[in-house]
Order: sequence, then structure tokens, then C-alpha cells
Amino acid sequence: RSFYLQYLESDFLNTEGEKKHIKYKSIPANRGSIYDRNGIPLAVSIPIYRLIVDPKTILKKDNYSELLEALSNIISKSASEIDSEIRKRSAKRYYVLKRELRKSEVEIVREDNFGNYIYLETFYKRFYPNGETSSHLLGFTDSEGRGQEGLEYVLNSGLSGRNGLKKVLTDIHQNSIADIEMINDPMIGEDFYSSVDIKIQHFAHQALKSAIEKHNAKGGSVVVMDVTTGEIIAISNQPAGNLSLSENRIPKIYKNKAITDKFEPGSTFKTLTMVAALENQIFQADDTIDTAPYKIGSTIVKDPRDYGILSMEEVLIKSSNAGISRISIELEPCDLYSVFKKLGFGEITSSGFPGEASGTLDTNCNSWRERKIASLSYGYGIDVSLIQLASAYATIANKGIKQPITLKKIESKSLDGIRILSEETSKDIMAMLEKVAIRGAPLAKINGYRIGGKTGTAQIAAANYSSDRHNAIFVGVVPLSQPKLSIAVIVNEPRGEEYYGGRVAGPVFSEIGSHSLRLLGIAPDDK
Repeated sequence: RSFYLQYLESDFLNTEGEKKHIKYKSIPANRGSIYDRNGIPLAVSIPIYRLIVDPKTILKKDNYSELLEALSNIISKSASEIDSEIRKRSAKRYYVLKRELRKSEVEIVREDNFGNYIYLETFYKRFYPNGETSSHLLGFTDSEGRGQEGLEYVLNSGLSGRNGLKKVLTDIHQNSIADIEMINDPMIGEDFYSSVDIKIQHFAHQALKSAIEKHNAKGGSVVVMDVTTGEIIAISNQPAGNLSLSENRIPKIYKNKAITDKFEPGSTFKTLTMVAALENQIFQADDTIDTAPYKIGSTIVKDPRDYGILSMEEVLIKSSNAGISRISIELEPCDLYSVFKKLGFGEITSSGFPGEASGTLDTNCNSWRERKIASLSYGYGIDVSLIQLASAYATIANKGIKQPITLKKIESKSLDGIRILSEETSKDIMAMLEKVAIRGAPLAKINGYRIGGKTGTAQIAAANYSSDRHNAIFVGVVPLSQPKLSIAVIVNEPRGEEYYGGRVAGPVFSEIGSHSLRLLGIAPDDK
């Protein structure tokens, strides 16, 4: 019998022995961190402990009632509730009794040394040091650490890393005695350095939040973009909430509306119609336009009052619908479409953000009629996202060179920009926008710096263009001597006494721009 067991059955018995005492344990990998452009942590993983029970084993224990009382004392839940949860899973060998244990609870479990049927399991929980300030940008992860929204979702593959695996020797209670072999080392996830400056992000968040509260608005968004690189320096939305809390993980709170929502841009689009007119050389910057009311079919196109003959610059300053529409109908429809398309409208940007809206731009330009062209010229009949508007104005400010939008910090000085506008057109438009900002949006002024920008006060299409529901918009560039930032602001449905873009969104631009320029160490413009 001894010979039989030791020689003939040795392989089988060794295998059976190893099954009881040799186990393979997973080693969780730490998820990569997300940083701002200056290396400040935006999202990090911290080790947390779960309390695990083996229902099948624990139910067979003679001291089951005592174990229930011990568990009740640890997690502050009644013994009857714990008993019910365990019995529901009587055939299972693994159940998470509590997902996150406090330090004191961890110490009790360790001291009691229950055995293989009640034990601790390490995992990593995502922590967001800046709370709601960066919530729309970062998104959140699920209970298993998988990205569900925002950068956490976009970068999930790289951030996740890979769990390790080791072979361990266990005692009769399945407690680890010694490590035998490392099968695979855990691979830590890759870190990501974003283009965002968290200090500027904070200013943008606070300025927008204050404006929403002041004007009793439904919500709003801000995009701050580097003109020369296409980097997103800040992006903020309201309403906002700390996405570490599960109750805030609802679309109303976590949607990055600056990227996912589309709207009619109103008068901010007049700038881009003017770009098309100059770029196609149908008009010159010093031309004049008759802005008297006129009819297109049964529609009368007019301004609040008849401004008469205006210069191209004054058409933008006075935000003349009659003037800009007369300019637009002189262009070939597909030439107008081509400029809008090159500026990035009607397609998603290169940001890579989930759920990004492409906006709506009718591609069948050959069928555009005068009425449609006129509406497009002053920002109706087209849907855009705020990030698209910020990018279009950045392109104008960057001497006509369009940079790919990116949420990743650019390390290389060689940029992949494409020239889509002539430098002369850009120069003429920027000169106009400076006068437009001075006369049309004095509250957007930034002391010591020259700015250029355009206001928009658009009635909301979803409300059947109700006269009391608007989006207040301002898009601007600063400083004009050497453009650095394109800042786009939208305040949705301000319900206070004021709702005009220059008076509601303009001050948000001013506050963000003022803090940002000083933080970046950009010298004031020479007067």
C-alpha cells in the first residue's frame, strides 16, 4: 500500500494536496493618475478594503450566531440583516458584505483573524481632490474601477493597467503562509497629463457658478482654449456636483455640456459670416452696406431700428441682421458652407471626448435659398457646440491657422496646424472684433489688456423661439497684441432682469480672462 501511494499514485496525490494548499491570488493594479498641465493631481487611486464573506462556509460554522454578532459590531448593521444577506447567497463562496471599510473596522477584522470565510480584500478607489470643480472633465469610474464618463472613460484602457497573479501556500484555513512564485507582476496604469490648468479651471468654475446664481439661470458652460496650440486650458459647466458621490451621477450633473450640447449661436455667428465674405473677396474690410429693412419672400429682415449705411465693422458692432444677411446672400452658398465647414462646424472636433456633438450644418449647400442663407448669417438654422465656437474664434486669432483641439498637454513645439484662412482676413476680423467688444460689450473689458469678441443673445429653438427664453453668449480673444486665449461663455436661460450676452456672459469672460492672464504671466498690452 505504501509503495502504491508513494510511487504509483504520487502525481495524483501531490496534485490533490496542492489544490488544498496552493492557491493563485490576484494582485490588483493601481489605476494611473490624471494630472493637470503643471503636474497637480486631478484623479488618483487610493487603497481601500472590502469585507468579504464566504456564505457557504460560514453557514456551516457551529458559532454562526456569534460570527453574525461580530460582523454586526464591525459594520454597524443588524445581525438579522446580515443573516438575511448571507442566506440569500448560501451556495456562493464570495460575497462583498461591505465595499469600503473605515480604518477602525479594518483593524478589528485583522485582530479577530476570522479565517478564510471572513477576510479583507484590497482594491483601489478613485479620488478627485478638486471635487466638482473638475467633475465634467474627469467623469467617474464604477465600483470595479472602470471609467464611465469623461477622461476616465476616454483613457480607460491606458489608465487601467493589468492585475498581477501570484502562487501562494495556504494553511488549513486558507490563510496565506508564504509566497511561492510571482506569475505576473501587476502593471500600473499609465499616467495622463492633461492640457488643463487646474487654477484657471477653478476661476472658470467659480465665475460661471456666480453668474448662474446672479441671473437665476438654468445652467451654463465655459471653454478656455490656447489659441496657438488648441489645448483646452479649462472647461466647466453648471449645474455641477462631486461625482465621487453616487447621487450626483445623473446626466444633468455629469454631462460635459460644453462638448455634448448644441445650440443656435445667434449673433456670435455673424463674425464667421463676415470671415466668409472677406475670405472669398466678395467684400473688402472698408466696404459699406445698406442695412435698411428688406423682404425675402414673405419675411422682413430688419434691425431694432434702421441704421442706414454702415461699414463692415459697424455691421458687427451694431449686430445688424439686415446688414450681415445682405452680405451673406451675395456669396455663393457653397463658398459660405465651405468656410463654415473648415472652421469645424457640422463635425465633431479632435478632442476625443465621449458623446461629443457634431452640431447641425446642412451639407446640401446647392439647395440653400436666400431665406436660409440669411438665417444662417446671424446664427439661426445651425446648431453648434461651445467648444466649436471657441475653436473657430481661436483659428481667427491664430492668423487663420486651425489647431486640432486636444485635452492632452502638448510637449512638442512642432504643431500640426492647418491654414484655412488668409492672414489678411484674420487681421481684418480681429481689428473689427476689438471695436465690437469695446462698444458692444463694455462689461467684458479686462483692465490692461486689449480684447476682441462678439456677443450673442439667441432665442431658444426648443422653446419655439419664446421671447422670454434665451441663451446669453460671449466669445472673445485676449490679448490682441499676441493672442493667447479664446474664451467662450454661454449662460442658459437667465431668468433675472438681464439676459443679453454682453451683460450676462461678458462679465464671466472678463473675470476668467483677468485671472488667467495674470496667472500665466502674460504682460499687459501696449496701448
